[in-house]
Amino acid sequence: MKRRFPLIFSVLLLLGGIGIVLFASRRKVTIIINGEKTVTTTNATRVIDILKQAHIEYTAADQIQPGLNERITEGERISLNRAVNVRLDPGNGLEPFSYISHQRFGGNILLDVGLRLYPGDHLNWNGTNLRPDFNISGIKDLDLRLERADVFTLITEESPEGKTAHGSGTTVFDALLSAGVRVGKNMMVIPDGDMPFKPGMSIEVLPLRDLLISRSGSLTTVISAGATVGEALARAGMPLMGSDVSIPAAGERLPDDGRILIIPVSDSFSMNAEIIRKETDWTANENLDLDDTQLLSEGRNGLRGTFTRIRKENGETVLTETSDETVLVQPVNDKREYGTKINVRTIDTPEGPLEYYRAVKVYATSYSPCRSGTSGCITGTASGMKVQKGVIAVTSSWYNRYGGQSVYVPDYGKAIIADVGGGIPGRIWIDLAYEDDNFESWSRETTLYFLTPVPTDMVWVLQ
Repeated sequence: MKRRFPLIFSVLLLLGGIGIVLFASRRKVTIIINGEKTVTTTNATRVIDILKQAHIEYTAADQIQPGLNERITEGERISLNRAVNVRLDPGNGLEPFSYISHQRFGGNILLDVGLRLYPGDHLNWNGTNLRPDFNISGIKDLDLRLERADVFTLITEESPEGKTAHGSGTTVFDALLSAGVRVGKNMMVIPDGDMPFKPGMSIEVLPLRDLLISRSGSLTTVISAGATVGEALARAGMPLMGSDVSIPAAGERLPDDGRILIIPVSDSFSMNAEIIRKETDWTANENLDLDDTQLLSEGRNGLRGTFTRIRKENGETVLTETSDETVLVQPVNDKREYGTKINVRTIDTPEGPLEYYRAVKVYATSYSPCRSGTSGCITGTASGMKVQKGVIAVTSSWYNRYGGQSVYVPDYGKAIIADVGGGIPGRIWIDLAYEDDNFESWSRETTLYFLTPVPTDMVWVLQ
């Protein structure tokens, strides 16, 4: 017995030490459940053990911070937000859906899905309106329906450009009231407050102002309202006309002193323009005969020019300006097809049958060395040949294309395009050469036949 006593004493001493340690390690921990604070005394260090010792139940859907396996120290808090099963009918034709929220107040429960409650909106729960400040702690299931207020544009002195507002009711006043907008007795409501409220409409709530308007030396006192100077003038029956300007400008807010200057302005314009001639866009057609053409679409001429503006203020010219030349109307080209089908034909002439591949209507004149329209006599040609019968002169553009081409002209005979002349504007022109002693005067239309062989570098369109 004497031997067992020291052993028992040692065990008791150990247990006492453990008890002292456990007692010393106990501390107070604050637990906040859905915003409600409670304090528990515990010697546990992990969140899960602290909640267990405090006999606080929770589910996997609840929001707990710090996490269950986190350790906390003296002074730290545990936050527990109970999960609420929400079924929401968002209205406006959208399908109902369900989600879990950890909010405490009715107005915040929509924030979990990115929705906001606006003035005039209603959140219905079991047929009653759920106030935004209603505490939903302790409620596990919520069946909600969102009834949106109608959207309208609210224009005020502070927001002249307009801002989105939400309201409901049968009249404009009802909508403003549900949107939380106060209307003082010295305010103007446009449209009138008793008018029917319609979703999407614009409503102006503006203070009535005393305005002193100066125009052309006369002063007028009026009472009006408007988000801008221009609106206030229009409602006062003195709108800015045409190019009239005001000081302050029409788009600015009303001045504090109510003084507005109107400057009558007139603008006159004149135009100096010239035509841009349309051109022709050609397309080949192998089924059309050579020199036959076909119009696909008709274009139009364009126009280029300048504008001159004269501005007068109070009858005095204050500005004259001329614009840079610009294209006023773009030309549109004709679209035509030209034939590429070559038919070699024969013409009977005093010189015998001649083959030709092209016949063109032309206007013919004639010349000789001393009848060339100059003060002297010219015997040479652009090709180096002499001026003599059998030489034909054409415009320089034709000469560059057809120089050396053998041709035939009725009543003149065979010839070669070998000289350059001035031509006649607006006509396809040729000049028939003679010697001075056999000269014949020409001034009439005839036909120019292009004789074979057909050139390999054919010019399809004669211009």
